Amino acid sequence: MSRRLVACDHCDYLHTEEEIPPGHVARCVRCGSPLYQSQNNSIERSLAFAFTALILFVIANSFPILQFSMEGRSESNTLMSGVLTFWNEGFWFLAFMVGLTSILAPLLLILAYIYVLLPLRFGVVFPAIRKVWRILAVVRPWSMLDVFLIGLLVALTKLNDFADVIAGPSFYAVCILIPMSLLMSAQLDPREIWLRLAPPGLKYPTTDDISGPTQRQDRWITCEVCAFVLTGDVAQHDPAICPCCGATVHHRKPASLSRAWALLISAAIFYIPANVFPIMSMTSLGRTDADTIISGVSALIEAGQWPLAMVVFCASIVVPVFKLVVLAWVYITTGMGMAGPLRQRTRIYRVTELVGRWSMIDVFMVSILAALVKLGNIATVVPGFGAVAFCAVVILTMLSAMAFDPRLIWDRATAKIKQGTLS
Repeated sequence: MSRRLVACDHCDYLHTEEEIPPGHVARCVRCGSPLYQSQNNSIERSLAFAFTALILFVIANSFPILQFSMEGRSESNTLMSGVLTFWNEGFWFLAFMVGLTSILAPLLLILAYIYVLLPLRFGVVFPAIRKVWRILAVVRPWSMLDVFLIGLLVALTKLNDFADVIAGPSFYAVCILIPMSLLMSAQLDPREIWLRLAPPGLKYPTTDDISGPTQRQDRWITCEVCAFVLTGDVAQHDPAICPCCGATVHHRKPASLSRAWALLISAAIFYIPANVFPIMSMTSLGRTDADTIISGVSALIEAGQWPLAMVVFCASIVVPVFKLVVLAWVYITTGMGMAGPLRQRTRIYRVTELVGRWSMIDVFMVSILAALVKLGNIATVVPGFGAVAFCAVVILTMLSAMAFDPRLIWDRATAKIKQGTLS
C-alpha cells in the first residue's frame, strides 16, 4: 500500500505519513524534529481563539497600558507610544522594529488566521488565500507580544522604585491576548491547512514515486513553505516551482552558509557597542544616570527583583552570547563537513531559533520607559545608542539562523550512507 511522503524540515529525511492519535506529534526518526501533529476540530478552535485575540488586540491598542505619576504630574502610554517616541527621537530603526514586532506582525498574524480559516470552516473561497498563508510563515517569527510583556514587567519594576504606576486596561488585555495568540497557533498544524488549500486534483507523492532501497537525496526537493515533496522530473530542476503553494523551491537554500556567516559576524560586531554604550539615560529630580545592559540587571538585583533580574540576565546577556557561540560552532562543523553528533547539533540549532527572540526584552523595556517617563527635569528617559546596537544584534542573529539551511548538517552523513561507511 502506497502512503504519502513527508520530509523533515531539518534533515530532509523521508517518512511515510502515519495516522497518529489526536494531541500527539509525529517526529523525525533521524533528528527528532516535529513533522506534523493531530488535533480534533483544530480549525474551529483556532478560529475561535483568533477572533478572541482580535478583540483583545483592539482593546490593547485603544486604551493606556500604564499610567505614571510623580511630583503631581502624570503620563500614560499606549502600545503605539513607544514607536512614536523612538521616531521623534530619531531612532527610526528602533521605531520600525518595535512597531513590527509588537503591533504590525501580531495583527497580521491574527488577521491571516481569520482570513484563511474562516472560508475553510464554511466552505467558501477567498482570493489569494494561498498567498496569505505563505506570508503567514514569514510573519510568525516576528510576532513578539510575549516578549513585550516581559519587557513591560521589567519597566514596571523600574518605575515602582521612584513613582506611582497604575496598570491600564491595555495591560490586562495584553496579558490575556498573549495566551490567546499562542493557543491560536498551537491548535493548528500548518500542513493540515496546506492539504485543504492545495489545488484541486493535486497528486501528493507516495512511496511509489521513490524507487529503490536507498533514499537518494537528489530524487526529491522539499518545499520549505508547505512541506510538499517534489519528485520525478520536477525535482531535477533547481529552482523549481511548488505545485501546492506556488513558492520557489531550492534543493538547498542558495549560499546558505556564506549568508549565515555574514549576518552572524555582523551581529558579533554590533554586540560590542551594545554592551559598551548605554541603552538609555534616566533623569530623576535633576540627576541623570546612564544604564547599560549589565547595570540594568544590577539595578533589578538591588531592588530585590531576583526573578526578573534572572530573566533579563539570561535574555540580554546569556542568550545573545550563547547564540553567537552556538551558531558559529554549527556553521564551522557544517562547513568542515564534520559528522559527529548530528542529532544533537540539529536539536541545539532548533533551540537557538526559539530563544533568540527573547533578547528583545531590553528594547521593549526602553520603548515603554521612553514613552512613559517624559516629565522634564523631574523624570525623563531617553534611549541610547546601545539600544540600537543591541536590537541589531537580536535581528541579525535571527536572520542568520533563518538564512542557514539545517539540512546541510546531514549532507555529509547522507554521503557516508551512500558510500556504505555509516549504518
